[in-house]
Amino acid sequence: MKKKILIVNSFYFPTIVGGAEISTQLLAEGLSADYEVHVLTTGEQKKKVLTEVINGVTVHRLPSLNIYSPLDRKDKGTLKKLTWHFINMYQPAQAKLLTKLLKEIKPDLIHSQNLMGIGTYLWNICTQLSIPIVHTTRDYALIEPVNSGVVNRFIHKVNAKRSLNVKKVVGISNYILKYHQDHQLFQRSAADVIGNVVNAERFERRQRIEGEPLTVGYFGQVASNKGVMMLVNTIRQLDSSIVNKLVICGTGDQLDKIKEIAETDTRIVIKGKVSQKEVYQQMASVDVTVVPSKWAEPFGRVIIESYQQGTPVLATAVGGIPELIPQKDMLFERENIEELKDKLIVIQKMSQKSYDKLVSDSYENSVRYRDNLVDYKRVYEKVM
Repeated sequence: MKKKILIVNSFYFPTIVGGAEISTQLLAEGLSADYEVHVLTTGEQKKKVLTEVINGVTVHRLPSLNIYSPLDRKDKGTLKKLTWHFINMYQPAQAKLLTKLLKEIKPDLIHSQNLMGIGTYLWNICTQLSIPIVHTTRDYALIEPVNSGVVNRFIHKVNAKRSLNVKKVVGISNYILKYHQDHQLFQRSAADVIGNVVNAERFERRQRIEGEPLTVGYFGQVASNKGVMMLVNTIRQLDSSIVNKLVICGTGDQLDKIKEIAETDTRIVIKGKVSQKEVYQQMASVDVTVVPSKWAEPFGRVIIESYQQGTPVLATAVGGIPELIPQKDMLFERENIEELKDKLIVIQKMSQKSYDKLVSDSYENSVRYRDNLVDYKRVYEKVM
């Protein structure tokens, strides 16, 4: 009889909010060959748990018992947001539902990930039921979920205490793992680092001709913390003989401002929100992807997606990003326009042989992120 694994994440297919949902689905479906895999996630219904089977994985969606659904992306104002997070810390009716569901599923192991909408009190329930816990930390929500220092300190303290129930913690990068450990979380947990799985559909690359101007790509949220405006300003300061096109795929609060700039600089091509397939096609058609993030990215999925198209990546040396980029001369300091300009000029002036080496290195860099099933199975078996 197969052992039962219950993977817990805030959202699950077909609800895709970000990379965590993609990684969770790939993991769950990949594990289903060796385990009976269940997923616990949030739903928008107001009553009872809804259960369905998706690609061999049994998915249980919890009803929304907070003041609004975690899937409701409309701005609720500070007071409502704070109230939501306090309820998320402990919801008696949901705790009762969780206990009942866990007793019905009887998992041999719980693998928790993002817990917004579910709550870290899940770990306490698991301990009461003698279910071992593996937790993958993907973001900063256990420490800084809101824009309030006082509230964050309270939530952080509660989560640190509850995290003592976790038997094994996995970081998607060394950076994010150490960040949690430095903030006194998972103090009793064995630790490991396992990167995300990235399986981008691969497209034929555009062949670059030596000496021609660069086509640069930006893929992701067009938001201030992503540093995209710094990239736009960098391109504006470079001659068209160096960069003749900047392709931007994505939406966000900086998009209108960039559209205004694009009216006077036709090199800036705004694609807006496009399908994942088109993102990959665009990645394969640019000479270099730039990831100018100001925010300390825990992982940096777009880097591996670009590598899987054979597209070199220039990125800021923040968060977990440097762990993904073996060529350290492809990193630049956050907000440093002059350094980014210099690096783009170097790539534009490269010999065909040197650029082709960057492309082949990119493919090679992506290989180890095609599969993490062996790593997780090793963790599960050790914990169980």
